[in-house]
Amino acid sequence: MMFKEASKLDEIVSKAMEKAKAPGVSLALLKDGEIVYKKGYGARDLDDNPPATPDTLYGIGSCTKSFISLATMMQIQAGKITLDTPVRDHLPVEVGLSDSPITVRSLMSHSSGFPSLGTADIMIAKMSLGGHPIPFTSRDDFYNYLNHAGDRIDAKPGDRYYYFNGGYTLLGLLLEKLTGESLEDYLRKSIWEPLGMRRTTFLEERFNADPDRMTAYWKDKEGNVLSSVHPFHELIYAAGGILSSVVESCSYIQMYLDNKAQLVDDDLLAQMVMIHSKRPDTVFGKGGYGYGWGVTEFNGEIMVNHTGSTGVSGASYIFVPERGIGVAYLTNMGYWSGVIPHTAAALLMDMDPLEDIPYLKKQIFYEKISGTYSSYREVNNMEIKPQGGVLMATTKNMWGETSMPLIPASDDPDETVFYIHGLESGPMKVWFELDEKEYRFYYERWVFKKAP
Repeated sequence: MMFKEASKLDEIVSKAMEKAKAPGVSLALLKDGEIVYKKGYGARDLDDNPPATPDTLYGIGSCTKSFISLATMMQIQAGKITLDTPVRDHLPVEVGLSDSPITVRSLMSHSSGFPSLGTADIMIAKMSLGGHPIPFTSRDDFYNYLNHAGDRIDAKPGDRYYYFNGGYTLLGLLLEKLTGESLEDYLRKSIWEPLGMRRTTFLEERFNADPDRMTAYWKDKEGNVLSSVHPFHELIYAAGGILSSVVESCSYIQMYLDNKAQLVDDDLLAQMVMIHSKRPDTVFGKGGYGYGWGVTEFNGEIMVNHTGSTGVSGASYIFVPERGIGVAYLTNMGYWSGVIPHTAAALLMDMDPLEDIPYLKKQIFYEKISGTYSSYREVNNMEIKPQGGVLMATTKNMWGETSMPLIPASDDPDETVFYIHGLESGPMKVWFELDEKEYRFYYERWVFKKAP
């Protein structure tokens, strides 16, 4: 089976990588049980410039969480625990409400009542970005940190969604206690080997022995792309420590589409992709969190997905059950474009990504109206450009420079009316008028024309 939109996807990937200064990307697309497209873009290492391939190993970050939830469901199927087992029954967890303890269910669904405690941030800083002063090296350090954070519990378990990496660290420790095996050994035996994922791993030594592996990168505050290392450490394994390729990732995603492997019963697998914790609406619609997976609307259909970032690598897993399609996306730089996996999914679903992905449509519109605008004889000038997803306006005149965020009047990606907040007189309405010949920006007494 061929992927007819390959050329369009390649162009979008290439432009997104150029804009982000991303070293490498690997992508694989599933449809009706087979990989219909797989490709590497750019380099897996910038020094020697070897190409990224569909088999390159990358850190998948928080896409690890569904593997941990799947392994936990296996323990539930085996009768060793239930969804409502209090985690303190098995681990030295001293925090939690006495009448409403933190349970396995609430950890898998990010509804334990704990907001983020920054555990993953600390580990990434320590292992990949030069260090962090908080003691966080051993399991004793982890429990000490967690057990002194009881005053940060903000809700009863099950009442509120808070993405909590520390909860998945607990699930990983629970799995090791229940199975008597390391996470590497248990997941290899129970998930990776049955699915043919023989190169997937947590371990530094296995990763370094593989010839087709990424070099990790990150961008500093000035936008410089710097080499780093993957954060190998047991305290980050369960929250985001797996390394894999897009080809092996597709074997994993396909399991959710057909469950031929029968690693767990159909009903338990189905529970993983049901909403158990509601999240705020997104540009795509309503959504929530299951067990290790996000569930959201995507142009009227149910999309199951998860993103991941280790700060020095990135990932996205997507599948749409009713369409039988899936996307595995991996990159060797953290915290950049989600547009590529969404674009791939839209193309697999015969959609137009430029019309059907709201944030991409807005991004293109912002780039279209960005530029230098001037008043008559350039007495006053205005620089318009997107920054962090927000359109910024910077006045440049004899008095100096002032920057202001432009807040759109609606969620319409093509909205031309904006407001500037924080003024003594209240929000000020500004707007753009566009025609084939010129763009104009209306700001208080001024009318600015965009430079050709």
